[in-house]
Amino acid sequence: MKWFLPFLGLVFFGEILAIYFCTVSNIEIYYIISIVELAFYSYIFYHLHHRKSIKKIIFFLFAICEIGYIISFVFFGKNYTYFFNNLIVSGFYLVTIALIYLYIKVVDFDNTSLTSEPGFWIATGVSLFFSGVSISFSLYNFIKNNSLYLFG
Repeated sequence: MKWFLPFLGLVFFGEILAIYFCTVSNIEIYYIISIVELAFYSYIFYHLHHRKSIKKIIFFLFAICEIGYIISFVFFGKNYTYFFNNLIVSGFYLVTIALIYLYIKVVDFDNTSLTSEPGFWIATGVSLFFSGVSISFSLYNFIKNNSLYLFG
């Protein structure tokens, strides 16, 4: 948990750099941010879970997502479609492990307050943010083709 604030600072700095380089291709910055983000949250949830079977699943799915990012960057670096597809898959992966963590915390409820645990807030934030990102990116073509806009 001591690395959470520096991690958020790194993501913030990466987003600022991406805005600064928006006139040229900034996809490399987003690849770096996404790879670091995936590794950080996988590491957090790997250590928050106590069941070895879930830890193995986290490690396996993390490796698949990271390999997907690396392959799409090396072979299709400037094509946003492959990046978005990786973002969708890794987002659903992070949402899944966050919701599994929350489910296990609720089922194995002891007398401690869930809201006093940092893992609860991280899992809640990850599941909310990445579910929104993954769903909106997966529906991008539908939204664009039907000219859908927020609030009209």
